[in-house]
Amino acid sequence: MKNKKNSFFTFCCSLVPGAGEMYMGLYKQGISLMLIFWGVGAFGGWANLEVLWAIIPVVWFYSFFHTHNLRSMPEDEFLAQEDRYLVFNDVDFAKADEVLRRNKKLVATVLIFFGICMLAQIGMNILNPFIDGFLWELAWRLNHSATRIVLAIAVIFGGVVLLKGNTKKNALEEVIEES
Repeated sequence: MKNKKNSFFTFCCSLVPGAGEMYMGLYKQGISLMLIFWGVGAFGGWANLEVLWAIIPVVWFYSFFHTHNLRSMPEDEFLAQEDRYLVFNDVDFAKADEVLRRNKKLVATVLIFFGICMLAQIGMNILNPFIDGFLWELAWRLNHSATRIVLAIAVIFGGVVLLKGNTKKNALEEVIEES
């Protein structure tokens, strides 16, 4: 692996998040950045959570400058760079249930937050026809949003179940410790 790559190709690859890192030989970092960049955009568009698109420029700028910083590093410092995934790097997916158990509150909070955001966006879309006065548009929007409403309710329910299960387990552990 060598960091003194062609400056023109480095610049061209740095314009696509993750491609510059992959060109420099850091494939795991490149794949991570690509998945974050395109995944946030796709999920934000699919779930009508355009607020998530604010993350996209941050990922783009990080990737652009990270690529150029890698290229400008001294050779020995560049060779010391560890190629690792940016997210879930330390997760052993064979023990995913253990990781979920340890981070249950965080996962539950994220699920509830996204569910509430989705329901709020759907509610705004549904209420828009009342302002315009078109009941037919309301029926169309309700029909159009039905699957997302069900998904949003399922996400919120999943988060609440995770929180309740954790609360019961903590209460049981406290009773055992007091004994």
